[in-house]
Amino acid sequence: MPNPDHRLRLDPWAAEYEGAIQLTDEEEPARVDIGVETAEWAAVRPAAAPPPGRLAFVDGVRRVEHRVLIEDDEKTVFGVLGSYGVGATTIAGVARVGHEMVGRVLVTGGGLLLPPFTAAVGSGGALVFVPLSEVENTPAAAVQGLQKAMRQGEAGLAERLAAEVDVVFLDGPLTYVTATARGPVVGFVKRLLRTYLDPSASKLLPRLGVGERTPVFLVEGSREPRYSWYLRLGTGRSFDSALTGIVRLESASSQGLDAVRALADLSARELARFASDRARDPRAPQNLLPIGALEGRLRHLLGDPTLIRRAVEARLHEEVTA
Repeated sequence: MPNPDHRLRLDPWAAEYEGAIQLTDEEEPARVDIGVETAEWAAVRPAAAPPPGRLAFVDGVRRVEHRVLIEDDEKTVFGVLGSYGVGATTIAGVARVGHEMVGRVLVTGGGLLLPPFTAAVGSGGALVFVPLSEVENTPAAAVQGLQKAMRQGEAGLAERLAAEVDVVFLDGPLTYVTATARGPVVGFVKRLLRTYLDPSASKLLPRLGVGERTPVFLVEGSREPRYSWYLRLGTGRSFDSALTGIVRLESASSQGLDAVRALADLSARELARFASDRARDPRAPQNLLPIGALEGRLRHLLGDPTLIRRAVEARLHEEVTA
């Protein structure tokens, strides 16, 4: 039963307006060492090698179903009712989408943790939104809690699959992957939100050819140290940015430099063949085809947003008219 001291009410604006909030898991690095692999900062094109037997691409999607306000006699707390999905595309001769999981959460700010929120759907069905809490009491913090739940789900799946495949490419940085993860997990960062290289080293990026990478460099910051490298997946149109098709990848330093160098070479040899094109994905070529297919499947599994929002509204209407 809801706590009578905490009245959960809907924010009257549509949930889609939260899309203007841009969230990132990356942080400004404290120190970057570009000389760990080689003293020569130049493009690397790996030698040919047999393809890996099995790859996995892990990603998630999230959706705010309703932004909410939790009211009592003293303050108002911001929150969201949100859904997220996590899954993987595995490549072993053919591509297969699987390992799907859908979660639903009620995230509230200010350290407030509410009971689970249940909304009836269909004939006898119900959606249960599991309560989570964030310390800050802002609309962005509530959405960040939904993002965090999705990222933690992705990291858990990546860690499990890493023991079964040659390499896991996790869409996004390795923020939530534990240092004790078995097997190689590579973070695939398609948005270049931070400048990890100084201006002199950055000049190499637009000169990279398709299938070429930078040398591996070491990043030490607030997270565990990790090795990273940039790679060109494809090229843009004549009027696109010179950095179109450039992505950044990272792997835990606990893997060891030799192992990470092998992963960097593997990524340079293999990933360009999975690059998307603008006819299929407006985020081409950075949004890889296995990731795009997975995202479509996961969005379908989240369910009809209109039906879910109506179910939430019906539940709250019952509460206020009881």
